[in-house]
Amino acid sequence: MADALHQIVYISRALAPLSDDAAAALCHAAAERNRAAGITGLLLHDGTRFIQAIEGEEAALRALMTRIARDPRHHSIGYVSDAAIVAREFGDWGMDYRRVEDVRAATDFLATVKRALAGVEDPGLLAAFIGFAVIGRGEHRRGFVPR
Repeated sequence: MADALHQIVYISRALAPLSDDAAAALCHAAAERNRAAGITGLLLHDGTRFIQAIEGEEAALRALMTRIARDPRHHSIGYVSDAAIVAREFGDWGMDYRRVEDVRAATDFLATVKRALAGVEDPGLLAAFIGFAVIGRGEHRRGFVPR
């Protein structure tokens, strides 16, 4: 019998800003591993900060979080939520990825994030992702990149 669905949402900082190429490579590799492990989710990145939701069997998520905690690109990991769920809220993709600067140039980043969150019902998770998008969008408009 398969484990019940679980969801973990965390925020972390990068030790050093990631280039667009490095972020794209990270997301591509993560998407392939996640698909193989039955993990879905959403990753937002603003150059130095990440917020990510991951969903799947709890054992697979715990293994992924162990890898993330060991990854030198992440530090100051803080958990927004860590709980069993009835159904996936973040889609059926291996990993959807949005970078604040990439999307902002083409369309309003906040509107894009809200569309990506269309299946999310938890008000706390909505607030966490939308707050991240608003803060990141404002900091990039002012030319500020958080440390």
